[in-house]
Amino acid sequence: MRFTDLLSMAFYNLWRRKLRTSLTVLAVVIGATLVALMVSIGSGLQSFIVGQFGEIVPQDAVIVSSIKDVFQRQDNSPHEITSTNLTASNPFTYDDFQKIRAIPGVVQVDYNVSVSARYIQPQDSSKMYSVSVNAAPVYQAELRKLVVGTDITADDVTGQCVLAYDYLKAFGWSDAESALGKQVSITVGKLNPYSTATQAYQFTVVGVLDKTMNGSDVFISLPDGKEMARFYQDNPLLYSEQQPGYALYLRAESISQVDSIAQAVKDLNFSAITPAELLAQINSVFSVIQIGLSAFGVIALIVAAIGIINTLLMAIHERTREIGIMKAVGATRGTIRIVFTVEGGALGFLGGIIGTLLALGLGQLLNFIGSRTFLSDFPGFKMSVFPVWLVFGVTALTTFISLVAGLYPANNAAKLDPVDALRYE
Repeated sequence: MRFTDLLSMAFYNLWRRKLRTSLTVLAVVIGATLVALMVSIGSGLQSFIVGQFGEIVPQDAVIVSSIKDVFQRQDNSPHEITSTNLTASNPFTYDDFQKIRAIPGVVQVDYNVSVSARYIQPQDSSKMYSVSVNAAPVYQAELRKLVVGTDITADDVTGQCVLAYDYLKAFGWSDAESALGKQVSITVGKLNPYSTATQAYQFTVVGVLDKTMNGSDVFISLPDGKEMARFYQDNPLLYSEQQPGYALYLRAESISQVDSIAQAVKDLNFSAITPAELLAQINSVFSVIQIGLSAFGVIALIVAAIGIINTLLMAIHERTREIGIMKAVGATRGTIRIVFTVEGGALGFLGGIIGTLLALGLGQLLNFIGSRTFLSDFPGFKMSVFPVWLVFGVTALTTFISLVAGLYPANNAAKLDPVDALRYE
């Protein structure tokens, strides 16, 4: 019997019991919708986080730490500390800096400047606001999306800053354009808790960031960041070749050299991680999240599989004489088994298609509602993202589960004795 004939017979037999078939398919639809919708929401979150990551770390950069294996420790469980660990926990030295800078393919070495500020104030205001100050090289700053203005255009620029979008409302500024050219003051204290000395640094706003997850970001140039960090730690040599700190950013001549540079750093007994490795870690986390979200749908599909078994057992009970006639005219056990297995698969296929389309519609509705309400400040964020593979993947999953569910009833049908089946009333 040709496969097309099997499909035709399966859909015809299912159509004979419209209500029962519809209810069984509905159970599959619910499971398929949950699986597809949960995965699409996970994909939306992943896409947003990866997009934010792409605005922070350039693809041609390598992040280097003097702390051995700092990037490899993924948990806070107790681990043995050896003398090697203790030695590698020291900051970079002048010799270390020179060795790293001499690695083939490295065209730029920048300090990972850590700035600790107390508060920020807008011009002509005594109000103080929390702030997260970031100092980064220009090639990294170029990745950021701005609503208006320009980013800091050179590594030696001082006295300029780029504000997070949320500061506009906090400062009472009417719009992003009105922020350009205004002055803000960032105050830094001392690391020593017994020192009450503070220093205020003045900046001119040259750009406003697009809406991001961290609404208190203020980006400044590396020279300004170094000066503020040196005041905070009371160390005029901090972030120089003599005292490079604990972390460095290496810029590769090309993206293709990133991996070889990272390996060369590891050969020097330091830790290094590439943007691709960071991205892989992010994706692995979201893979676990998506599996967790999909579990609800899979449970619903298991319940639907039980319904499919019940539907097919009822169909066998009603079509016992029909099965006897099929065997009497030459149908083998294998043929009978295939007929009912295909009917089970057809139920899953229909449910998968309908459920996926329903999930797609619900996802678009979520995006529409979100973009006009709680996600209006994140215009680039889609709560539900439907990758092409999801349509085929969910349909294949529901069909497979239904085929497996149909094996038991199909096997029972194949075992029926033709004589007893023909006598069945």
